[in-house]
Amino acid sequence: AVDLLASVGMPAWKVGSGEVTNTPLIAYMAAKGQPVLLSSGMSSWEDLDVAVATVRQAGVDVGLMQCTTSYPCPPEKVGLNVIEELRQRYGVPVGLSDHSARVETGLAAVALGAHMLEFHVVFSRDCFGPDTSSSLTIDQTAQLVEGVRYIERMRNHPVDKGAIASSLHELKTLFGKS
Repeated sequence: AVDLLASVGMPAWKVGSGEVTNTPLIAYMAAKGQPVLLSSGMSSWEDLDVAVATVRQAGVDVGLMQCTTSYPCPPEKVGLNVIEELRQRYGVPVGLSDHSARVETGLAAVALGAHMLEFHVVFSRDCFGPDTSSSLTIDQTAQLVEGVRYIERMRNHPVDKGAIASSLHELKTLFGKS
């Protein structure tokens, strides 16, 4: 499968949670020269250490996604805190592999600095399949993308609190104590 996908120009490899300990597969993917994205859902820190080292040994970029293998994933188990832990521990782009079926989850991850989101999409909640309950609809996906772009604009334009306060001197005088 790796050879077939490489032959059609696979731009990056995504390793699902269940395969993070499959070091031969990860090494073979990394040897193809494209970035490798690892989903951390079933992995211990030690499992991730080995997988990241395997990718780095091949000299290609690696990214990590916080994932909770729960379908659908309740908010108490999403683990948004792990996004920063992954960033600090490995110094790589991080993201969220989400199974909550909620737009808010991806938005929160991006607000906390996630570089990438992965989620399931379904045409309708009436569709049949094992991932339907943990998927976003097409409309929700559009809302998520719009929200992510809005958050990116906010994050890319930091505000100088001192400069704003100075520019509002007249209003401060008008609305301040008499």
